[in-house]
Amino acid sequence: MNQQLTIAPKRVGWFCSYVPEEIILAAGCRPVRLEGRVERFQEIDSYLNANLCFTIRNIFESGLTNQYDDLNAVIFANSCDGMRRLYELWSHYIQTPTAYFLEIPKNRDENSAAFFSSSLLNLKRQMEEDFAISITAERLVQAGIQMNERRGKMLELFGRQKLSPPPCKGSELYNLAIQESRLPKRDIDRKIQFALEKTYPVQSAGKAAPRLLVSGNEGASFTLFQLIEKSGADVVLFDTCRGMNHYTGMVSMEKDPIQSIARRYLFKPTCARMPGNAERMERLTALIDEYAIDGVVYSGVQFCDYSLFESALIEPFLKERSLPVLFVENDYIWSNKEQIRTRIEAFVEMIQNKRRTA
Repeated sequence: MNQQLTIAPKRVGWFCSYVPEEIILAAGCRPVRLEGRVERFQEIDSYLNANLCFTIRNIFESGLTNQYDDLNAVIFANSCDGMRRLYELWSHYIQTPTAYFLEIPKNRDENSAAFFSSSLLNLKRQMEEDFAISITAERLVQAGIQMNERRGKMLELFGRQKLSPPPCKGSELYNLAIQESRLPKRDIDRKIQFALEKTYPVQSAGKAAPRLLVSGNEGASFTLFQLIEKSGADVVLFDTCRGMNHYTGMVSMEKDPIQSIARRYLFKPTCARMPGNAERMERLTALIDEYAIDGVVYSGVQFCDYSLFESALIEPFLKERSLPVLFVENDYIWSNKEQIRTRIEAFVEMIQNKRRTA
């Protein structure tokens, strides 16, 4: 009996929340959000300075040691100067998998939207040529509908966290968000639907755990969430490029699909690479009120300039509002986990004491 072979879709890796998965899906490929895959550095110091962002160092060493050979292509984004340098080094020393570079404007206006549209169109043409496929308007619209539906469901899960106690552990929701960005879309759709339909046990009577919000960059990881939860606090919300920030905003499809996709990504809530710190502080304040937050943990990777700049503004901003804030740095592989554990435990204890005396 003849057996029909199933050809697995090409896998395209992406690193930055400003990279549209819609274009990858419309190309018939599977988008896979990537992170560094090495647990200790061996070769990287021969190529990069030791004081460069540890995310970039890990990604590059992962490429040097063939950790991304399961991919057909990788899309780098101009998220920072370090990432631009990473693309240049990748193109020279690694080359496999194929690397694309997506230019992302910093301003958010009509000229910037037009520029970003042209960048996405260029990416689309490169992928069409390399993968021998036509990325039609219809395929882009279908991908946009698919992603909008998934964003809506994830945002519903985030919205439920306003309840006291929150129905879902922050670590569980974070793990689901990570799976959403890595697993085949059909598989993750079932997992998200299961989470929406799941009945969570009601917490026993007593004083609710401190409600924390996690902000920051790629430094926010599952390890951080576990440390917070083991200290006796709840991660009610994480508004990061892997959290609610990533899912906020829909593709309108009112214009040309490429333009609609460009506008959705460019005008979604910004991260620290973008101008508009006052706007981000306003959003943070609103989330603190909506989710009844008792304290903020801002997490950053060592030598990430953007997170360092942003944390220097967030800390005094929140302290003026008498809201506790803790800034923690890690080296991406969390070799300083025990030190951070001690700081988190002290932070949570401080919040608990503050609530007792309130």
